[in-house]
Amino acid sequence: MDRLRAAILSTTTLLALVGCSGPAPSSPIASRTAPPSRTAPPSPAAPTVRVVEEDRADLHLWVTNQSFRDDPVALTVSIDGIEIVDRHFAVENQHNFVLFPVQVPPGRHVLRVVSGTGVEIQETFTMPEAGRQYAAIDYENAVDDAGRRVNWFIRSTPIAFA
Repeated sequence: MDRLRAAILSTTTLLALVGCSGPAPSSPIASRTAPPSRTAPPSPAAPTVRVVEEDRADLHLWVTNQSFRDDPVALTVSIDGIEIVDRHFAVENQHNFVLFPVQVPPGRHVLRVVSGTGVEIQETFTMPEAGRQYAAIDYENAVDDAGRRVNWFIRSTPIAFA
């Protein structure tokens, strides 16, 4: 029964990521934005990956913990070796999606996610010359601890969550 529940939750998360068009402007999810980086801006000659104000972001990256078993879970996210997320994520009611607006130059990039439970993924993605990309990272763990994993999803249209 526990495996069935975990499979249903995993499928529900995936369907929420794939099948929706975007959060409403008044949505409480849309207002959950991580604070921008307080580091000095890079020189114009060297574009770099960094957390910025939401309206300046090329990539809207949503991060969530979908595991009641590992609550909270530490997640560290880096792009091209530059750390953009390092914090604990609470599962709450499994609708706790935190937005990290990131400036990412056009071209091919490497995303790496490491959890405090030892799960690690590395994926490549390409940012277009123009337009915004929308991505989600979700951490999950089956009740029997055999199913810890991190999922990554990116697309060119906004993501909404059920």
